[in-house]
Amino acid sequence: MKKHSVVPTAFHASGTRVAVLSAAHFTADMLGGLLPGFLPVALKYFRIDLGMGVIILTCMSIGCNLMQIPASLLGRETRTPRLLTVGLVMAGMIVLLAAMPETTPVIVLCLLMAAVGAGIALVHPHGLRGTQHIGRIASSISVPAFMTGGFLGSAVGPWVSALLVGSFGLKGLYWMALPVLAVILALRLSNVKLAPDRHAPSSDRSPAGKNAPAAPGEDCPWSFRSLCLIATLLNTGTLTIQALLPSYLVALDFTLSFGGFSAMLFGAGSAAGSIAIGFLVRKYRNAPFVLGGLVPGIPVVLLYFLFAGHPASCLLIMLGGLLASSCYPLLVSMSRRAEGTLPMSARMGIIVGGTWGIAGIALLAIGQIASRIGLAPVMHLSWIFYLLSLIAALLTRNGNARSLPVPGK
Repeated sequence: MKKHSVVPTAFHASGTRVAVLSAAHFTADMLGGLLPGFLPVALKYFRIDLGMGVIILTCMSIGCNLMQIPASLLGRETRTPRLLTVGLVMAGMIVLLAAMPETTPVIVLCLLMAAVGAGIALVHPHGLRGTQHIGRIASSISVPAFMTGGFLGSAVGPWVSALLVGSFGLKGLYWMALPVLAVILALRLSNVKLAPDRHAPSSDRSPAGKNAPAAPGEDCPWSFRSLCLIATLLNTGTLTIQALLPSYLVALDFTLSFGGFSAMLFGAGSAAGSIAIGFLVRKYRNAPFVLGGLVPGIPVVLLYFLFAGHPASCLLIMLGGLLASSCYPLLVSMSRRAEGTLPMSARMGIIVGGTWGIAGIALLAIGQIASRIGLAPVMHLSWIFYLLSLIAALLTRNGNARSLPVPGK
């Protein structure tokens, strides 16, 4: 007699698995985005200044980014998502902040946030390996969908934490255990599998490999090193906004919830742009979306910080996210075919974890500067880093990118 599963077959569909992996990324990055949203309350509760608060933020940033490189080397041949589950449980440890007394030493807070960050780190490279195992959906769709889940999580995190902490105090963080349990259950039910580690397609040095035409949307006019430079500068600008915008708006006498809401709008704009790009690159070339977003996005972000004191200007930061930071998932996708010989998981660990980790270290310096001269001038570093990213993109193009095709041909 044939054995039937109690799980509906729809749970095993390719689209469902992409959705579950994206939800895992959403949840992990939402947990990582909680602290910026309630940082002003945490600073007051634990009686620490902004400089020390940014150090705690940086510990989490280093944990969830630089740790992705060694995390990508774990379980390279493992097909089951056990490390994804472990990562989600570790990321959920951020709720322990609600159980700590006011006199908790800063070093303990740093260690806890580093552990939370390490859990988030596990989710990224192994989640990306999961997207590579879904053969019925093109990587130009599955990878941006996965990355967009993270953008949305980072966007929602500050707003959710501002609402929960604003309403229930730090005890409101306990509600965050529910989405963690839900995603772990969904991973189990959908039977997600991970692709084994392998070398990237660009490692093919044969004449046929060099001359073979790139698939639509997968050409890359930059080397892998150049992509890492562009992404590092881009992510530093983005992280400056994500980490410090709620505190900046509270300093401008806005409510905690408005600060979290504005940070969410920035992330929502980034996510919307990422989704649009993910579909458009199936027909058009990649480079114009990187350059075409940064060129108008930089002045939009500049205008926002010039008029941030007006509540309606929050629409500008949403537009700035849509234009300036939304090309990052495209950089991740292009890194698979960029010139270089690193295997896929190493590339994913570096382009995701390495670039964000360096951005986190830069944030440490930015935070110390802000604690001395104030947040208002420091926030302008965000668009300056976007400008540096644009300059790097223009200077490091290898000139082999194909021109845009005529629509309809």
